[in-house]
Amino acid sequence: MLYQLTKPIAKIAFQVYFRKLYLSHLENVPLDKPVVLATNHPTAFIEPCIMACWMPKTLSFLARGDLYLENPFIRKLYDWYHLIPVFRIVDAGYSNVKNNYQSFDRCLDALAKKRMVMILAEGRVKHEKRLRPVVKGTARIVFSMLEKYGDQDVHVIPVGVTYSNPDDFRSIAMLDFGPPIKATEYTERYRKNPAKTITELTQELAVRIRSRMVHIERVEDEELVERLLELSRNDFPEAPLPIVEHADAPLRREIAIAESINKMNELDKDALRQRVDQYFNLLKKNRISDFGLLNKHFYKPGTTLLTILGWLPFAFGYLLNYLPLKAGRLLAERLAPSIEFTASMAGVFATLFWMIYVAGLAILLGAGSGCWCNAALVLLIPFLGLFALVFMNFFEKWKQARAAALIPRGEYDAILRQRPFFQP
Repeated sequence: MLYQLTKPIAKIAFQVYFRKLYLSHLENVPLDKPVVLATNHPTAFIEPCIMACWMPKTLSFLARGDLYLENPFIRKLYDWYHLIPVFRIVDAGYSNVKNNYQSFDRCLDALAKKRMVMILAEGRVKHEKRLRPVVKGTARIVFSMLEKYGDQDVHVIPVGVTYSNPDDFRSIAMLDFGPPIKATEYTERYRKNPAKTITELTQELAVRIRSRMVHIERVEDEELVERLLELSRNDFPEAPLPIVEHADAPLRREIAIAESINKMNELDKDALRQRVDQYFNLLKKNRISDFGLLNKHFYKPGTTLLTILGWLPFAFGYLLNYLPLKAGRLLAERLAPSIEFTASMAGVFATLFWMIYVAGLAILLGAGSGCWCNAALVLLIPFLGLFALVFMNFFEKWKQARAAALIPRGEYDAILRQRPFFQP
């Protein structure tokens, strides 16, 4: 019940937090089969929550078991939201690892009822654009279904998750759902050689997940790739609406860039890095951005007038929504053990605080005036907040365009000629 009540609120929250959500190839997820969604794991729980919001069926997913053990309220939350605790030695201690037998049984029972179970295939969270080794837990659960329930035609869906930066407000999230791996294709092999077949399925899953996400092979190449991605996004700017799209073209471009750098020889890579560094240093020296350089036409009398007129409603929208959102962020930064958890916890706390804040204002307006119809004034808060979000993006574009437009034409042309061209 609570899962279904929270789902529409969480959908709205994600469309506030992210500037763009690309959910591509959802048609690969069958609705009449037991489904395992196997994905990489760059954040604590943003990607499971996004999937839960946009999946038509209830989604169960594995979560840290040590939190489940801490108090009865957390255990209730796990049950309400269909979370299945997993107990690792590093988190819950050796004595609690035995609880995983019960957790695996819960996974199998959910699959036997043709539900969806999400498994974070790498086994641990890491904030990076890189697929780490896929552990064998996903394959073991799939073949445990065979042993307990017979051949249930389990479909394993490899899911690649890529964020422009999940810790940044108004960033981009891209989730790509691959064609299913059918467990029935491995049944005979598993019966002949279980250990080998578990390894084979795990390796196949790793290949498929990696093909659907941005994977930067070497840590030392991260800055170069991120700068090339920035250039590419400015070459192909996304439309502001709709926020949720099902296109995969942006992700394909970014994957192509990362893979080109992964395969490039060191001499060519060093030459490219030098050109890119020189260009970005030139932008910094002139206090402009790549977006502004390409879009200086955005600075014109019409957009300047809209900027001036929009400031007052923006100020109201920003101030009326600032307190609960900032409080959620501060609490997350205080409690989060690492960057991987900050964005996830900030989203949860900010949404919760915002709901309490709006409800409290409605009660104060109604009780204070003696007329409960005045409580309807709180409906202005989300609309003004939405305007503030749109205006912030608009103003940032205008500001960057203005900075580039004020540069003398000769200098502008010289900088533009230095812009690297990279064709993956």
